Amino acid sequence: MRLLRCLFAVTLVCGLLGVAKADQLDFHMVVLDPFETFPIQQVPFNFSFTACTLGQLPTNTVGHYDGCFSGVNRTGSDWVGLQLGFSNTAHLHNQPAGCQLDGAQDYFKNTSCILTPDKSEYDLNFAGGVIPNNGSFVIAESGVAPSDFPLVSATVTSLTPEPSSIWLLSTGILVTGVFLRAKVSRFPQASISS
Repeated sequence: MRLLRCLFAVTLVCGLLGVAKADQLDFHMVVLDPFETFPIQQVPFNFSFTACTLGQLPTNTVGHYDGCFSGVNRTGSDWVGLQLGFSNTAHLHNQPAGCQLDGAQDYFKNTSCILTPDKSEYDLNFAGGVIPNNGSFVIAESGVAPSDFPLVSATVTSLTPEPSSIWLLSTGILVTGVFLRAKVSRFPQASISS
């Protein structure tokens, strides 16, 4: 009984002095809603920019961007080119089109961006890369408030999938069989009598 009282006294003293306290929490973890990603299921498609949100751009993005559009390719084929077109509005006021590479995680390595000779439309072309089927992408702009940027029309150049080998083999055998059947039915062999 005396041992139990001693143990109780030691526990009480340690609790009051803070010796038995655990360390404070060292990390913080939350689960948050991600930025909205629009599934693109058919092309061409149109989109508008909204203000870029934290985490929407890759972490090693070099430039500062005002407007962003996040999408995911759900068309069933890889995109090897992206063409963007939009009207020249008062907010763009005939400024030269710029589409230099960011240098971070650009999907396409070749760009061609022009203001049409009549100064009515911007044509931006991106090639030399691929946005894979089911791949996410972000299109970003700077220099114009996202709410003032005109509606953007996007078309893509898709990678034409090759037919599978079994499909090619099957159609080849079928065509050969039809050809041989037609040839045999035109020239039946004479019956051999003994």
